[in-house]
Amino acid sequence: MNNPTPLHFYKTKGKNVCVLMLLCVPLSMMDIPGPCKHAITMDHLLQLKQLISNQLRTGCSITYTFIERKHLSVVCYVKAALPSVLELFNIHFKYTRGSGSAQAVASIQNLIFNIYSQHCIPSLNEELEEDPVAFERQYNESPVQALQRVEEVLTLYLHLITTTNTPVNWTCEQEYSSNLPPTVTQLTPSTEAAAGLFGQDPQESFNDDFYRLGFIVVSICGGFLLLLTAYCLIERKVCYSFLNVDINAI
Repeated sequence: MNNPTPLHFYKTKGKNVCVLMLLCVPLSMMDIPGPCKHAITMDHLLQLKQLISNQLRTGCSITYTFIERKHLSVVCYVKAALPSVLELFNIHFKYTRGSGSAQAVASIQNLIFNIYSQHCIPSLNEELEEDPVAFERQYNESPVQALQRVEEVLTLYLHLITTTNTPVNWTCEQEYSSNLPPTVTQLTPSTEAAAGLFGQDPQESFNDDFYRLGFIVVSICGGFLLLLTAYCLIERKVCYSFLNVDINAI
């Protein structure tokens, strides 16, 4: 039986070290696919924009009920507004079967049905949450304005699921039970404008990202250091073994 040569030994150990380094990369650095992550795409928003462009600009108005944002967070606003989107389409946006507008409406409806069927957003839990009826408001607007509200809801949902690496907490018991805005820190005009869309202080978001990045870097460096230490110990042990073999051969 032939003894393995030092060159063959180092090649094998080098491959093992590379594999261990890849396994050491934190999962937070990887894009973990899933049905909720890809339930909504930019194609849905493009279809909605096309539907908006097909609407009459003047001479027509509809009366409908929709959720008013008020002090609701992005999560609780999207959760409360999606049923209103379905109701709006079912009542006011019906088109000839096979037309482009009918296909766009069906696409958005199927999107929302898939969101619920995949449990991406849970239905209202009547045992824990109050019905957000206090945030409903009746609007008398053009179809374009109504669809723009739908576009805002879907855009917020797309941003939410594509920028969050952890499961979203859809519990809204506290927000639905209170119709009064919570006490918030006074923002400067520049930060208030930036935070208005997503309901979050940009400085707070920057701090969270900074600490997350720091944790990832420390984890990777610690893993590399541990692997390097283990590799050096193994190499030292093997070198002693080869020396003992050479001495015995002499």
